[in-house]
Amino acid sequence: MIEASLLKSNFLGRDGFRWWIGQVPPESAHGDQINKGGWGNRFKVRIMGYHPYDITELPNEDLPWAQVLISTTAGSGAGNNATTVKIAPGDVVFGFFLDGDNAQIPVIMGVFGRTSQVLTSKNAGPFQPFTGYTSKIKNDGKALKTDQTNEQTADAQKSPRNVSPAQAKVIGSDEISYFSGIGETIQLADGSNNTVISKISTEISNLLNKINNASAIFLNLANEVRFVVQKIQAISNQLVGNMITAFYKKLAPLINKGLKLLYRQVYNLILAATKIPALAHKAGVAAQNAMVIPVQSIQKIVGSLTGSIVGSLGGTISGLLNAVVDNQKRFVTCASTQFTGALVNDVINKASQGMSSVLGGIGSILKFFPSFSVSGILRTSSDAIKGLVGVLDSNQTKGKAQGMVKQWVIGSGAKNAAAYNFNDILASANFMDAASKATEGVGVANNAIDAASGLIGAVNSATGVANAVASTAKDVVGPFRELAALSKTPGNKSPSGSCYAGPPVSCGPPVVNIFGGGGLGGAAIPLFGSVVGETGRKTGSIIGIQLTNPGYGYQFPPYVEIVDECGQGYGAVARAVLNDDGTIKYIYIVSEGENYPINEEIPYFIDDVIVEESGNDYNENDTVTDENGNEFAFELYNGSITKITPINNSVSDLPVLTVNSSTGSGAVLRSILTTTQRIGTPTKSIDCVS
Repeated sequence: MIEASLLKSNFLGRDGFRWWIGQVPPESAHGDQINKGGWGNRFKVRIMGYHPYDITELPNEDLPWAQVLISTTAGSGAGNNATTVKIAPGDVVFGFFLDGDNAQIPVIMGVFGRTSQVLTSKNAGPFQPFTGYTSKIKNDGKALKTDQTNEQTADAQKSPRNVSPAQAKVIGSDEISYFSGIGETIQLADGSNNTVISKISTEISNLLNKINNASAIFLNLANEVRFVVQKIQAISNQLVGNMITAFYKKLAPLINKGLKLLYRQVYNLILAATKIPALAHKAGVAAQNAMVIPVQSIQKIVGSLTGSIVGSLGGTISGLLNAVVDNQKRFVTCASTQFTGALVNDVINKASQGMSSVLGGIGSILKFFPSFSVSGILRTSSDAIKGLVGVLDSNQTKGKAQGMVKQWVIGSGAKNAAAYNFNDILASANFMDAASKATEGVGVANNAIDAASGLIGAVNSATGVANAVASTAKDVVGPFRELAALSKTPGNKSPSGSCYAGPPVSCGPPVVNIFGGGGLGGAAIPLFGSVVGETGRKTGSIIGIQLTNPGYGYQFPPYVEIVDECGQGYGAVARAVLNDDGTIKYIYIVSEGENYPINEEIPYFIDDVIVEESGNDYNENDTVTDENGNEFAFELYNGSITKITPINNSVSDLPVLTVNSSTGSGAVLRSILTTTQRIGTPTKSIDCVS
């Protein structure tokens, strides 16, 4: 040993190389080094064989600092080239001593990857596995799986899926959505029609999705509901404004007609009593003039009524929304109609209540129209909610507006917006009104109040209007809650019609929606491949879309939406191509997706091969093959592929065609599948043009 010491040069690299294995202690041992107060890349390390297993004998804080030897590809920091060192507390590291046998200057060369056998609990003592999370690096499991392994397995450090939270749950209990907003619907701006009902439906659907997808730990339900109530209340401005405007348009002609009838009535009475036409005329005009202030009061109250009604809707919307949250899993079209109907019913009641006093001021006019009432006009007139559900003049539905996308789903694309019928909404509103078993609005038809005898001026104020609106006593939430409760049961029967808004009772194959593009009639069915699972539980990818009707009148390629009602399948994307005559030529698959439920497996055949990109510099010696080695005939023009001829082989998956060439590049080929086999056997054909 003395001889060894005498021969020691104390020069790095000239004496013995001493390597070691150690463990990085907990966060608390590193002081300011991990609080932006240290220098370099250093970690405390407890080295096996050198340091004791007992922290009382050698506390973590007294362990030596180990420098980190950085890879040449990571960068030293010079020239702004640097990569963060990814060593965490609890990691087992490998290194050597710069000072050899003195063992006081350790250097970390590498880190051992954690396996699924490594515990991830809190620190229990030296050389025992523990979690790498710290007070600064946390993971609540909401956005990233809490998996601290680094193995060559499919389950190690799973990346979040680019699917909705609900679909992630279907794929596997340990799957996490990349973004909680995936699957939410965005209502797009649409200048051609009023999308109030779609906006309301979208907000409620997104809320239900959020509730169904989220863990109770991460969701404040009361706040979420309150936020949506505020949004629907804001959206309702347009709904209420439409209805009040429509009512006033109906009322104005009645006032004009009533003034003429009032003049004639007074004129006849005075003429019969005095036999003096001039006096009778003067009395008739005086009776009309007496209506000026009452009519002006109506105009004033109409201006403030919309704001007063909207301001009082919060409680109603909250009650309706909580009924949905408590009872429904999906906000289907019929549920949306019922919700909007209940909201419209409340608006009608509040409008009737708010207009009651001022309408009493023109009782001398309205007595000529015994059937008149505010609610009567609003409950029977299509104009009352015209625009609410996209009912437009014919000249508005033509031209550029036709076929535009109205809704977009995050992570999926264009959505075929539901079609709503304003008659159904009015019927729902009237059903809610009848079910409330309360007296309707205010009947002013029989109130022959003389305007000169007393019009209450206070009603002209905004406060008076708001108080009148808020005083309505009708229960609009109760009837809707009863319908919402029924909607939990499949095949339920109610006076307003069956409406099931619970979880899907069965999972059938997805459907293909073709919409937009300015045309009509396009229809298609999906074709499935990559099938897995047992009979009755088979799932697969969508490898083709077969047209059953090419439609007509398309001005640009329509949107193709693949809808799985159970939300089980995901990822399939398809695009349509048109013929010159405005019909659909074919629909090709961009992405096959996976996990779609299917009923049966049938053989498919290649109907056509689309040359999406023809490429360059190909020659007659090249070949086009699929993954099974089948060769396809092709045609060339100036080195570009112009045509691929399908073959008759049956396929179970979407063929991937490859051009085998040492000179050419850039060709993109897509197969179009069908259930019908082609007749005849094509042969390879080369048409070279120099």
